Amino acid sequence: MSQSPFAQLDGKLMRKKSIPYEQLAIIYNRVMRHVNYSQWARYITAVMQKQGAPGEKILDIGCGTGEFIYEIGNLGFSADGCDPSTSMLKIAQEKNPTRNFWLDRLPELVYTQPQNYAVITCLYDTMNYLDSASTLLQALQRVYELLPPEGLFIFDVVSEEFCRLYFHEVDEKEILNPKYAYVRESYYHKAKTEQVNQFTIYTPEGIFEEKHIQKIFPFSQIEQIITQNTSFEMIDVYEDFTFFTAGKNSNRAHFILKKRLVND
Repeated sequence: MSQSPFAQLDGKLMRKKSIPYEQLAIIYNRVMRHVNYSQWARYITAVMQKQGAPGEKILDIGCGTGEFIYEIGNLGFSADGCDPSTSMLKIAQEKNPTRNFWLDRLPELVYTQPQNYAVITCLYDTMNYLDSASTLLQALQRVYELLPPEGLFIFDVVSEEFCRLYFHEVDEKEILNPKYAYVRESYYHKAKTEQVNQFTIYTPEGIFEEKHIQKIFPFSQIEQIITQNTSFEMIDVYEDFTFFTAGKNSNRAHFILKKRLVND
């Protein structure tokens, strides 16, 4: 019996550890081609219109390869981005050459320059990369500082139910082209409330291993942190690209927060 292409590559190339997204960036848009960024842009636009965003300038935290920035730009908005991965930002800048990008990460956001952004977004469960309630609170407080009065913060997180149903003990393999392939092994660690995605990425330069860990917070815990420990006004928590209220078993919750006026 002949060996699989993955087994053949394992025997020829050296394995190396890589930080999240350093190597995944090369194939990220192919791996995530199921994501409808145009739908994301239309939904965020609808949220901004519904809530009366005080402007059209957006900062997208964890912007990745800039697909959302590109799509929201097609709808008439000016969006900049920040991300902790130089590899991802390189692709984002190439796709959006006129926009501003910063190498930066939550919760600190040290280098991102305030530009009077009317809306700050943090999409596609980027907030789940914050590893504790304290770092989540720190991130919320930092975003609050960057927003103008009445500015909106729109972010989303996924639920434990979503991870358990769709990403627990799931393996995926794909040969993308003659040069690149990957294996993704996913599982949900219930005791730690963590979603783990282990990538093995096959490239001409070698085999790279990336471990991505996302902390899964109950929606109620996030709501409590916002209402009890921040100055944000929590406008609503929507379910999965709708304007229905999210429940504990919703796959994804979109949190809509507003920075209160100074005299509120």
